[in-house]
Amino acid sequence: MEKLVDRTILDSGVLPGLRRPAGPRISQEVIAETVQILDFVAVVLAGAVAFVSYLWGIIGDPSLYDGYGLIVILASIVFVFVLRRLDGYSFRRLPQFGWQLGRVTMAWAATFGALATVAFLAKVADVYSRGWAITWAGLVIANLTLLRLVLRTLVRRWIKQGRLSRTVAVVGAGEPGEQLIAKLRTDDGEQVLIAGVFDDRLHRVPSYVAGCRVLGTTDDLVTLTRSAPMDEIIIALPLRAEGRISDIVAKLRALPVDLRVSIDQIGSFPMRGIGETGSARTIEIIDRPLKDWGGIIKWLEDQIIGLLCLIIFAPLMAMIAVAIRLDSPGPVFFLQDRFGFNNRTIRVFKFRTMHVEKCDQTGATRTVDKDPRVTRIGRFLRKFSLDELPQLFNVLRGEMSLVGPRPHVLGMRAGERLYDDAVADYFLRHRVRPGMTGWAQVNGMRGEIDTLDKGRRRVSYDLYYIDHWSLWLDLKILLLTAVTVFRGQNAY
Repeated sequence: MEKLVDRTILDSGVLPGLRRPAGPRISQEVIAETVQILDFVAVVLAGAVAFVSYLWGIIGDPSLYDGYGLIVILASIVFVFVLRRLDGYSFRRLPQFGWQLGRVTMAWAATFGALATVAFLAKVADVYSRGWAITWAGLVIANLTLLRLVLRTLVRRWIKQGRLSRTVAVVGAGEPGEQLIAKLRTDDGEQVLIAGVFDDRLHRVPSYVAGCRVLGTTDDLVTLTRSAPMDEIIIALPLRAEGRISDIVAKLRALPVDLRVSIDQIGSFPMRGIGETGSARTIEIIDRPLKDWGGIIKWLEDQIIGLLCLIIFAPLMAMIAVAIRLDSPGPVFFLQDRFGFNNRTIRVFKFRTMHVEKCDQTGATRTVDKDPRVTRIGRFLRKFSLDELPQLFNVLRGEMSLVGPRPHVLGMRAGERLYDDAVADYFLRHRVRPGMTGWAQVNGMRGEIDTLDKGRRRVSYDLYYIDHWSLWLDLKILLLTAVTVFRGQNAY
């Protein structure tokens, strides 16, 4: 008889045995990239201090020495490049002070030696002060050593606090899954937290694998990931199970997590490359969108531009609120449940544009041209998308972004069918936060989706945006939105 799944865990979204981090989560990739920036600054700062202290403080006439800034910046770039080649910015190496000190010294010696050789061959060595060069070289080593000491202390503290940990779910309760879990626990017990094991053949697998509970099937994993924080899913199945792996990839690809396979190359699905979770080698199938620096930049964009927009449009929003109250009885705002990030439901703010008794909370009835439910002021607001301005509050609350796939009502239809039933890749658009405007809207897909073809085209634009996101694309969309809104087409 098939064993029972622990529904309490799946329904509550509380992962067993996982402690809550003592502070905000920190991306390992962001730390590694930040160290590169700090190294660049450390080399430049050492050059500037050497210039001021030696050439100015001792020689007394820094105006005699030109071209020092260029050589310092060049050395900074070369040093970071060389240390990258020596694997000096691999996160697993950053807390290893002795290893880091050796590689940093090696990289700086290679950089300094290369520049000195070039200066000698180019017959410009006499242009630079030897005293300054020696002072600069010593300060660089001092700066980089101090940086590594601070980094080691911070990383160890963050590991103990659980702020660097990745929550990983394992698909596969067989021998490959058991070996993977054992390796993850041995190599990175504090940095990889195993949420549980999932397997579609529950009647053939034990209740626990290598001490981890088997929580359910891959369908249960999808349900759990919608409510519980998950960073990565690793599929641990035998090489001969290529068909099963392909089916699982197809099922899990809509989730906003990193998807990996812990076996050798399989050619029936896309592969990004070879990576590591701890020291377990994995095939990178899908990366979650807007991770690491991308997520930070996107958040800063939303908070800074969103707050500026709210300040700029506050007087207009106040006038609209008064106009709505004068035009028809009822509240100023209309709140509606819509799909948010990871299929979660969010309450979206809008200015009310319909008569109260005719408002449709479900959104099942599409708004059409000259819709009798729309008020006089509402018709104007909808034409120029002014009814969407209160969604700036959703942006500042972190529920939406300025740019992204538009948040759809739960019962939205493409033609005569539910959107998620009509378009196969529909839920892939929910791997990022929904936006006030999007790539689809500035490409003519604003307004009613009354045919299946329009529905598919809108989703294709949304998925293109997710796959090609950049800050510049967001700024482009915001500018194009102003033009699109001003034209007032396809909005009613």
